Amino acid sequence: MNSMTVLGPRTNTCRALVLASSLALLSSLGPWATAVEAWWTPPPSPSCGSSTFPATGQTTSYPPTLKMTDAPVRDDGVVQAGGALRYQNNGDGTITDLNTGLVWEQKIRDIVTAKGNHDVTLTFPWDSAAPTIWDWLEQVNTEGGTGLGGFNDWRIPNKKELESIVDAGTFNPAVDVAFNHNPGMLATCSVAECSLTASSYYWSASTLASNPADAWVVNFFFGEVGVLAKTAPTFVRAVRGGCVP
Repeated sequence: MNSMTVLGPRTNTCRALVLASSLALLSSLGPWATAVEAWWTPPPSPSCGSSTFPATGQTTSYPPTLKMTDAPVRDDGVVQAGGALRYQNNGDGTITDLNTGLVWEQKIRDIVTAKGNHDVTLTFPWDSAAPTIWDWLEQVNTEGGTGLGGFNDWRIPNKKELESIVDAGTFNPAVDVAFNHNPGMLATCSVAECSLTASSYYWSASTLASNPADAWVVNFFFGEVGVLAKTAPTFVRAVRGGCVP
């Protein structure tokens, strides 16, 4: 123990010299230094804030039926990892995810002859000569002169953001009641009366890398992820907030 106490300061000096030498070496490596730096994770955007990775919403365990061993089964319904699904309806046509901090557009039902920007039946292609999700998004960001809820930074969610609102504990649609309130209302309904989700595909802003003519979608009937040709019309829901550089 005594020898360790004596060598402590010298060891620190040695470490400092090694670190200085390493930094000098990296600076002389030129392009090679880039490969080393790639291992470091850059600091998060100031917009990220504090968020919790959400749970799937599955609270029922579905153990294997063919397994022959005594190995314990801790599936999603047992572990329930992540933050329990929690949402807040803001009363202005928007819904806040209390785990991720993302703010989502609320879908309603307008009269057939006068569908507004947030009617649950609206569909658009991702890319087309006809009006697209991007044209629709521009209307959402300019409606009322200030944008939905007074904000003009609405965007199309990326693939992972869109997946985050899937509730794997239910289906048709696979969402929490915050996005499926009073779905049985056949007549028109306002933001105070309903919150709806079509049991079908919703666009993400993420393109399929192997085929840029397709984009990622989430099917909210079952909650699975897939891809769709960008020229096909389907549903869309806007989001704002989150980690945006």
